[in-house]
Amino acid sequence: MKSVTIKVLLFVSSLLGSWNSIASGDHDEHEENEKKVIITDAIADQSMIKTEIVGPGVINEQLKVYGKTVNDPSQVSHIRARFPGTVESVNVQIGDVVKSGNTLAHIESNESLKRYPVKALMSGVIVARHANPGEMALDQVLFTVADFEKIWAEFQVFPGQLNQIKSGQQVTITGAGQSVISKIEHIIPSQNEKPYSLARVLIDNQSGGWTTGLLVSGNVNIKSTDAALVVNSQAIQLVDGKPMVFVKNGSEYTAHAIEVGRSDGQLTEVLSGLEIGDEYVTQNSYLLKADLEKAGASHDH
Repeated sequence: MKSVTIKVLLFVSSLLGSWNSIASGDHDEHEENEKKVIITDAIADQSMIKTEIVGPGVINEQLKVYGKTVNDPSQVSHIRARFPGTVESVNVQIGDVVKSGNTLAHIESNESLKRYPVKALMSGVIVARHANPGEMALDQVLFTVADFEKIWAEFQVFPGQLNQIKSGQQVTITGAGQSVISKIEHIIPSQNEKPYSLARVLIDNQSGGWTTGLLVSGNVNIKSTDAALVVNSQAIQLVDGKPMVFVKNGSEYTAHAIEVGRSDGQLTEVLSGLEIGDEYVTQNSYLLKADLEKAGASHDH
C-alpha cells in the first residue's frame, strides 16, 4: 500500500510542475477569492479532478449507535424425530445446504419397526447435527437448519437517545469493511434487564456477505432538512485556516472562501461564497490546494 501511495504522490508531483499557479499580490479582504490555479482539461483528467454543479440538497442529521448482527429467529428450524426409534442413516453434514423436503436421515420406529425419513422443513444450511447411525432418536433436536438470507442488526439505544430513535428511520449499517442501508423495524426492551433498548434493523443478506455475531455501527437519520445550497463535504479545503471550495471556469480553478452551515458528513450547507450553478471540484481538490501553497511559498522567497 505504501509503494502505491508513493507512486501516486510522485505522479501528482510531476503534474503539479506543469500547472500554472496564480496568487494575487494584493492583500485586501478579498484576497482568498483571487487565488487561482490554471490547468488544462487534459491535465485535470489525468489528475482525476472531478467536478459537480452547486445546487440545493438535503442535510440528514444522524445519530451513531452500536450493536451486532443476529439470526432471524423465524428462519431457524429445529428438527426432531416424529416417533422414537433408532437412527439408521444420516445424509448430511454440518455446513451442507439443503432444500425444504430434502431427506436428512432415516429412523426405524421402535413401535412399528418401520423405516421413515426425517426431512428438512425449510431451506437453509445445516448448522447443528445431533444424530449418528445406531443412536437413539427420542425427543432431542437431531438437526438445526438456518436460513441466513435475512439477518438482523440489533443496536443498543440508551435512555438519553430514545426520544430521537423511532421505527421507520433510515439506518446506514457498517461493519467488516462493508455497509448497507435499511430501516428500523421496531424497538424492543433488552433482555436480562440491560440499561438500554434494542433497535432492530433487517438486513437483506441474499449475497451472503454478512455474518451473524458481527459488531456493527449504525448511522440513524434522525432529522432531514432541506438546504438551499450544499456541496460535497470532501470538496472543502482549509486554505490559510479558512474553508474554501475551488470553482472551475474553463481552465481556471478559483478558491472561493465559504461560510458553512449544517453538515451530515456527506453534504455541507453553504451559507455564502457560492451560487447555484457554480461548477466546483469534488474530487482531488487537495491537489489544487497543494499547488496554491506551493505558489505562496515561492512568493514568500
